[in-house]
Amino acid sequence: MAIAKKLFNTSLILGGALGALALYNKVTETMAGELDTVLTGEERRYPWKYGDMFYEVKGNREAKPVVLIHGFGPGASSYEWRKNIDTLSEQFRVYALDLLGFGLSDHPAIDFDAETYTDLLNDFIREVVGKPAIVVAHGLTSAYVIAAAYRRPQLFERLILVGAPPSILQESYPGPLNALQKFVLRTPIIGQFIYNTFTSRRAIRNYYDAQGYHNPGLITDELVEYIYTSAHQPDSRHASAAFLSGHLNLDVHEPFARLQVPVIGVWGREGMLTPAEASSAFKRVNPRIDVRIVDKATMHIQDEQAAQFNNLVREFAATTVK
Repeated sequence: MAIAKKLFNTSLILGGALGALALYNKVTETMAGELDTVLTGEERRYPWKYGDMFYEVKGNREAKPVVLIHGFGPGASSYEWRKNIDTLSEQFRVYALDLLGFGLSDHPAIDFDAETYTDLLNDFIREVVGKPAIVVAHGLTSAYVIAAAYRRPQLFERLILVGAPPSILQESYPGPLNALQKFVLRTPIIGQFIYNTFTSRRAIRNYYDAQGYHNPGLITDELVEYIYTSAHQPDSRHASAAFLSGHLNLDVHEPFARLQVPVIGVWGREGMLTPAEASSAFKRVNPRIDVRIVDKATMHIQDEQAAQFNNLVREFAATTVK
């Protein structure tokens, strides 16, 4: 009887704790509110096999296409290109994407991995853009663009890699611990609670202060609130679970070494890795990469130094492809 009573009491405590976590999760999601884009363009959705991908397009239909692909992080979305799309659309046909699982796109409860996004980008450029594009990728998504351009070079005119981590040139295979992390993060109560902790307003501000911006003055309340709202759309944890557990990593050493598409790599001088370390890693694999270093910028170069970044894109787009 004593053992049964202890088990009963333990079950009550656990049930109460889980109930409290579930209530917290529900309140957090409800208070986040609805997400809307701040970009100025035509709002569209691309129906894909795992769900619809939201994107905005702006610029003359006959202009050269530029595709902007955001990086990963808390509340990631096309919001990070808000200082670029208007200027670039004066010269180009610009597509700004919310990758599946992020922003205003669908958030399917699928087992996300690197191939999910590589295939998505290939299909989008082939079916929607319809001609060779200048593709701008930020952070880890640089790996998917490299892989996609290697497999289908006819779809890519040139690549611009923003803050690409050298880790994408190294072998990386998720192990049992990574699988456990992913499993826990995807669970509906405990996983959601952990995710909500990682994506609180304070956590978002700390993350972007430590890794995103050289100038902390750019981490405004408006920016934090938008990212927070984006991070707390229903089922956002699934794609983030794959990212946080290392299942979105992709080794593109061989594709990058063989890549024939012109590439420019852009790094901020104040990044976590020195520009020399980052650029040298890429040059060792493919000496043809053109390297640009931007002062007073960390990871979000397109935001911190928007005018310089926009000029860089236009300049690179105007060069003759050999």
